Parts: sequence; C-alpha cells; structure tokens
Amino acid sequence: MTAPVSAAPATCHADAARYLRAAIVDHRRIADRTWRIRLDCPEIAASAVPGQFAMLRIPDRYDPLLARPLAVYDTFAAAGHPRHVDFIYLVHGKFTTALATLAPGAELVVWGPLGNGFAPPAVDHLVLVAGGIGQTALLALARERLGLAAYGSPARTAPRAGRVTFCWGAATAARFGDVDDFRRAGCDVHLATLDGSAGIRGTVVDLLEALAPPRGPESMHVACCGPEPMMAAVSRWAAATGAGCDVSLEAPMACGVGICFTCVARVRDAAGGWDYRRTCVEGPVFAGDAIEW
Repeated sequence: MTAPVSAAPATCHADAARYLRAAIVDHRRIADRTWRIRLDCPEIAASAVPGQFAMLRIPDRYDPLLARPLAVYDTFAAAGHPRHVDFIYLVHGKFTTALATLAPGAELVVWGPLGNGFAPPAVDHLVLVAGGIGQTALLALARERLGLAAYGSPARTAPRAGRVTFCWGAATAARFGDVDDFRRAGCDVHLATLDGSAGIRGTVVDLLEALAPPRGPESMHVACCGPEPMMAAVSRWAAATGAGCDVSLEAPMACGVGICFTCVARVRDAAGGWDYRRTCVEGPVFAGDAIEW
C-alpha cells in the first residue's frame, strides 16, 4: 500500500440538498424485477444534473431504517416548470421489495440531489456504457449532450457531442426496460446479453470492440455505470484505445452526505498514491483510470 495522499477539496452537494416528502405520480414495472417510479419533486427536478442521485426512504417505516441511493434517471416539466423526477430500480432486498408495493399517491422521504455528476469534455463521439441497471445514470447525459434538455439551476452549459452511442449489457433480454428512451434521445443503441436472447451474445466490452477506434484524444469519451467488474473492464478498454473514461460507482451508502464513510473507494492521484474517497461526496463519478480496481 502506498502512502495516502491528501484529500482534494470537493464540491459538497449535500450542503444544498433538499430534504422533503414527495408523492408518487407514476409507478410501473418495465422489465424483469425492474421498476420505474416518478415523484412530484420540483426542487430536485430543477437542480439535478446527469449522474447525480437522491436518497429515498419510505416514511414511518423502520425496517429497513436507512435510506437507499437511486440515480436520477431523468427530470420532466409540467406547465413549463421542472416538476417530476424519475428513478429506476431493481427489486433486490427489503427496501426495493417494499417500494415496489407502493401505489401513486403514496409519499416517500427524499433528499438530494447529491454527488458530483458526469461532466465529459467536448468530443466527437460520446459512448455510454451500462451494465445491469447502470442505464439509470446515463439517459439524462445523452439527452443533454444531444441538445434535447438542459439540467441544473442555473442550467449548465454542456458541449454538444457529434454522436452518442449507447451500449447496454445484461444477463438476458428480460432485463432491458425502456430501451426506446435512448433511441428517442437520438442514441445509436447496441445491446449484448450473456445468453444471446437480445443483441449479440457477449458483454459490453464485446460491443466496444466493434466500435471504430478513436481517431485522437479529442474524438471519443466513455461514460460508464454498472457492476464494478464491468466498469473495470471498460476502463481498461478505454485506456488501451486512448479514449477518456468516467465511471459512476455504485457503492452501498448509509447517509449519502459524507458523514459515515461507508461508501469509500480507493482513488489514485497524479503522483501514483491513493486515498479513500467518499462515493457520495467526491463521487459517484470518477475518472476510470483513477480507481484502484
């Protein structure tokens, strides 16, 4: 182990996060064990940027006691103003099992937006790579970089990408839900399944191998979210081809605001040392080649 490096200052979005109760507007299953939930949450809808998340908790319920982090999938306006926030989740464990039983009209306790989102540089080709449920962190980024939406308060200015490719891998076709969201955004969509039931038989790295190699350091950038072994493989592919790569880590979180240090990741610095960084504050988005996988 190398000596820890000093922590770099991070923008703490927890300082500006809103803590509120939000009503469920729509709630439906979109794939195998996968649900999409829409909340009436104008404060978060107005301020969230691609790659951020919120902590959700079922009020007056103490098992589980702690909130759970869910990536902001997209935001929507009503009557010309930001109003609704969509999240997508996989039913796995007590919280999501209970969450899936809630009907429109029920309320959730929500605080956010939290974390530092994606901010890829201007490139000819933006490649979004999702594994499992990782697409949840990527749709808003696609819509922003294709000029369909603006995010943040005040709305941030983001460079347009010449084209956006979306590569999504899952175990089987039954796990893909609302893929057409990415097609409607203007993405070139490619799917891979381990059983060959949709797209190619293989992984997202196989999809990446089929892409034309970058033409130079400014031509391609990868934004990635999903299981850690998949993100490590994508980061290695990007490093080998000379493409930039950002990853959104899916670390378990207890507080979401940097207090408990349960979500730390080992992150390298330019001198080759590393230190623990909090995924909820310094992340969840990091440079792929900075992570000690």
